[in-house]
Amino acid sequence: MTRILFVGDTWQGSSARSLCEALALDPSVVMHEVGEDRFLPNHRGLLLRLANRLLRPLQRQELECAVLRAISECRPDVIVVYKGAGIGSGLLNAIRCADIPTVNVFPDYSPHAYGRRLQAAMGRYDLVISTKPFHPQLWQSRYGYRNPCVCVPHGYDPEVHYWSVPMPSQSYDVALCGTWRPEYHRLMRAFAEALDDDSVSVVVAGPGWDAPRAELPHHWEYCGPRVGRAYGEFLRSAKIVIAPVNGEVVIRGVTQRGDMDTTRTYELAAAHCFFLHQRTDYVATLYDEQQEVPLWSDANELAGLVRRWLPDEAGRRVMAARAHARAVPAYAIPQRAASVLRHIEQLLTSRNPSRGEA
Repeated sequence: MTRILFVGDTWQGSSARSLCEALALDPSVVMHEVGEDRFLPNHRGLLLRLANRLLRPLQRQELECAVLRAISECRPDVIVVYKGAGIGSGLLNAIRCADIPTVNVFPDYSPHAYGRRLQAAMGRYDLVISTKPFHPQLWQSRYGYRNPCVCVPHGYDPEVHYWSVPMPSQSYDVALCGTWRPEYHRLMRAFAEALDDDSVSVVVAGPGWDAPRAELPHHWEYCGPRVGRAYGEFLRSAKIVIAPVNGEVVIRGVTQRGDMDTTRTYELAAAHCFFLHQRTDYVATLYDEQQEVPLWSDANELAGLVRRWLPDEAGRRVMAARAHARAVPAYAIPQRAASVLRHIEQLLTSRNPSRGEA
């Protein structure tokens, strides 16, 4: 048996919760949890965000005390941290002194993009399991770490993102769901100009779009964040879903590689959505561009694909069904969890060879 202490978010729809639950299903795993979001709340209101900024050092201290208390109580074989925004180098050093291996599952495009605290801590883990296929090759040369890094890609949660049948009918022509960021804003402005068609209904969901929406077409609709099953239900209500990724990003003056995929790369297919994905070399290995998921490189190509596919309901449904068949169950988080667990077992065996003989 492998006793795991898992540190990560617990809200439904979070990748951390999905992975934790998938790992816990393995009969060889005894799972214990510390919910990071219970100590580090993520408020949207201005006053609460300001309060959080003042309280953050105390919140992190309380989180670290909870992790140490859980270690004492459950005596894990390994500690798995999902991203670990609240976990600092000091705690990881203390855990190392206790001779407990630590693993970080890192879901984002760069370990340098979320503050110097996380950047420093990332090098303290015994193993990093990144969801990005380019991280292992660049882990030392680009990011400057010496610890090992392997890749297990993102996936979809069958309990949250899977639908066995397509939506009978859709209310919107085009939808995007994602947190506002400058790159997405520029994309949607350019897309609106390239499409130049007020008859196409467009809906945007996700936090942060309230103020920037003034620069986008007035007839577009905005409906705030969508999480859990509501996320998939919203996207299934659109005939076409736009799936962008972050391109190259500049972090403290240094250009670094951005995303090649995101969780929506897998979630949309599992939900039976027809989607247009931003072109990357990696996504082209996941789906057939001609048979499953059309790819676009810029707003003009995206607008052209929308014009091409919007009147072709039968074609959209065939493409969505093929993408669904490709993703289910191959791209599911339980399949990814099995790979994560193999890497964890290899780490534990390397530290204790007799474990592999048991």
